[in-house]
Amino acid sequence: MKNKTKSKLITGVFLFFIFGIGILYIFMPKNEFSETEKRYLAEFPEFSIKSLVSGDFASEFEEFLADQTPFRNAFVSINSYFQLLKGNNGSNGVYLGSDGWLIEKPFERENRFNVNMDRILKFAGECGIPCAITAVPSKGYIYADKLPKNSLEYRDGTYLQMLRECSQYLTVIDLFAPMTAAKNDKQLFYKTDHHWTSDGAYIGYREICKALNLEATPESGFTPEITDGFFGTSYSTSLYTLTKPDSVKIMRSKKTGGKAEVIINDGKEEIYDNMFFTDALQAGDKYVAFLNGNHPLVKIKTGNEGGNLLMIKDSFAHCLAPFLAENYANIIMVDLRYYKKPVSALISENNISQVLFVYGIDNLTESADIILR
Repeated sequence: MKNKTKSKLITGVFLFFIFGIGILYIFMPKNEFSETEKRYLAEFPEFSIKSLVSGDFASEFEEFLADQTPFRNAFVSINSYFQLLKGNNGSNGVYLGSDGWLIEKPFERENRFNVNMDRILKFAGECGIPCAITAVPSKGYIYADKLPKNSLEYRDGTYLQMLRECSQYLTVIDLFAPMTAAKNDKQLFYKTDHHWTSDGAYIGYREICKALNLEATPESGFTPEITDGFFGTSYSTSLYTLTKPDSVKIMRSKKTGGKAEVIINDGKEEIYDNMFFTDALQAGDKYVAFLNGNHPLVKIKTGNEGGNLLMIKDSFAHCLAPFLAENYANIIMVDLRYYKKPVSALISENNISQVLFVYGIDNLTESADIILR
C-alpha cells in the first residue's frame, strides 16, 4: 500500500512539473534579451512548410524552448553547483576558483596562433609604419594559484616565447612579467569577467609607454571612480550565482576628465564628447562604460599633443585607450571582427605614426577574424 502511495505521489509531482512548466511556457512573458547572459534570446520561429520539411523549424523551436524555459537561470545555476558536488568543476567552460574567482578554461579549440602572427608580421612588413604588439595574458595564467585542482594547463608562457621570436619584425611588449609581479598588490582582472580591470590596463599602459619611448602619466594623474555590482561574462556563462559581484573602477585623467571627441562608426557616424559612457554603469554590462563596447571603427580626438595611433584590437583595448589618450593626439581603433574594409587605407587617411596590436592571448590564439589588408 505504501509503495502504491509513493508511486502515485512521484507520478503526481512529475505530471505537475511537466504540465506546470507547459502552462508557464504559454502564459509567462517572453524575454527578448538576457541581461545575465548579455545576448538576445531566441524568438518563436516563423512556421512554413519549407522550414518544417528542411528541419529548420524544429531546430529553431528547440532553441526557443531552451532560451525561454521558465526559471532558466535558476535551473542552470542549480546544475552548475550539482556538477561541483559530483566533482566536475567547470560550468560552460568556467572554473569556480578560490576566493570567488571565476576563471575561463584554457583555449582548446583549433590553434590559429601561427596563422594570425604570420598575417600580423606580413602587415607590419608592408605598412611602412612602426608596429608593436602586446598580448594580455589570461586570467588563469596570472592567477594560477586560484585555480581548482586538476585544472587544464594554460600555455600562455609558450605563446609569449613565440611572440618574442617575432621581435626582429615588430616591437613585442611583454605584460606577463609585470602583471605577475603585481598580481598580489592589485586586482588585475575582474573575478566575474574575462577582461582586465583598470589596474591591469594601467600596467599595460605603463609598459607600452616604456617600449615606445613615451612618458606615462603616473597613477596620481588619474581620479578613480568606483561602481559596485558588476557581474561579467564569466558569471553569466557559468551562473555560479553565489559569487559576489565586482567593482568597476574608471580612472579619469585629471587633465581632461576623460573628455575627447569620440566618433563611433557602426555604418553611420555618431559623435560623443567623452571616452567614458557612465550610463552603462547603471546597467548590467558595466564594461560597456569604456568606449561604449564593441564597434568596427572608433576615432578618438584627444586634444593632447602627440602622434596618431592605430590600434588593431579586441575588447581588452577599451579600458586601455583612455590611458593612451594622454600621449596621442588621435587614436583610431579597429575591431577586425566587424571592420571589413582595408586597414592599410586608414594609415594614409589618418597620417598614422604608430600601429599597436592589442589582443587577449586567447583571441590571438583562436580568432579567425585577424585578416589584414
